[in-house]
Amino acid sequence: MKTICVKNAEKLQGNVWIQGSKNTILPVIAATLLGDGISYIHNCPMIEDVEVMRQLLACMNVTTTLENHVLMIDVSHARYAKLPCELTTKLRSSVLLLAPILAKWGRVELGVPGGCNIGLRPIDIHLKGLEKMQVTMHEENCVLTGETKRLVGTVMQLRFPSVGATENLIMAAVTAHGNTILRGVAKEPEIVELCNYLNAMGAHIEGVGTDVLIIHGVVSLHSCDYCNVYDRIVAGTYLLAAAAIKSDIRLYGITDITYIKNVIKTATDLGVNVIKMDQCLWIRSYGQVREGDFKTGIYPNFPTDLLSVLIVVLTQADKNSTIKEMIFENRFSILTELEKLGASFVLDKEQVLIKGMCSLDGNDVCATDLRQGAALVIAGLLSRGETNVKNISYIARGYEDIVRDLKDLGTDIEYV
Repeated sequence: MKTICVKNAEKLQGNVWIQGSKNTILPVIAATLLGDGISYIHNCPMIEDVEVMRQLLACMNVTTTLENHVLMIDVSHARYAKLPCELTTKLRSSVLLLAPILAKWGRVELGVPGGCNIGLRPIDIHLKGLEKMQVTMHEENCVLTGETKRLVGTVMQLRFPSVGATENLIMAAVTAHGNTILRGVAKEPEIVELCNYLNAMGAHIEGVGTDVLIIHGVVSLHSCDYCNVYDRIVAGTYLLAAAAIKSDIRLYGITDITYIKNVIKTATDLGVNVIKMDQCLWIRSYGQVREGDFKTGIYPNFPTDLLSVLIVVLTQADKNSTIKEMIFENRFSILTELEKLGASFVLDKEQVLIKGMCSLDGNDVCATDLRQGAALVIAGLLSRGETNVKNISYIARGYEDIVRDLKDLGTDIEYV
């Protein structure tokens, strides 16, 4: 199945269960290496990135099973292994295995990480932090190698609040000798969840949820279970789509709106009525998009991962709108594909002006990254006739089944 065929939708109506978080599950999977036995991770999304992480763990003789959204990870017989480029290049989060492997075996050989082409994504903050913790790091022939006699606590100011670097350095510090102070760290929900999980494993992390973390190194950690939170980006995709299409939908699995408040605010500004129920968000709208000036940013600002969906929605606003991208320089790759559907833009460096009141017509478009691909599916719902989104393997990296979800909301969509 390489194409999603989607037709114009006049209304969204129905219920969707929001899958477990992709961005949370991947660092949690990496962290299980720091334990000593079997862990059960509940509400695990059944997505391609999880499958690749399982393959990487299998290289180290770690046994995993995934059934009914429960991921079992047994590290009892784990052994050191080099992680090959053919696997690590399939996802960005392979880099999160650097710290756990170093902490467990004192050495690491890992092919450079891959992931979506959304701009420069250097790992220098990861490497600098590890070097300050007494790791000797090298990169040669697209392979990262590292070696340490023992990880040692340090004090570090991150030059940018990188989510991945924050996660790696936390995992390196929890069993390092002495204390570590990390300043200027990322505060995304994924960081909070990882810290809470590590603390449940026996780590001692203070300042969780702030930009300064104090980590007291402990001798060892024990395996434990974890219940994954909902995916705020998947939920945000459908929440924003409701702004441009008359909607009466319920998003289940969202019992706490803390992690999605920023998206709810933007959706409300666009004209969506959001009501928090006990087990869901009730979303209602007339499909009349309000224009505005928006920008992405580090959490708790509007997430860059939803930039493409927001661009699509704003093509239906009554007037022109602008969006400024503050994180990745290649997030505007969707513009070329949307122009095939009839959308019109003016791009000026990191800011785009979106022409409102665009009449979109179905056409063939191509996904080039995970979030852009999902946004193109939403664009198909807004386009007259039929839209074919190709290269959908990108979408499968983060969405369990976007076709199933949108069918549950009454749309005409299928794999071909």
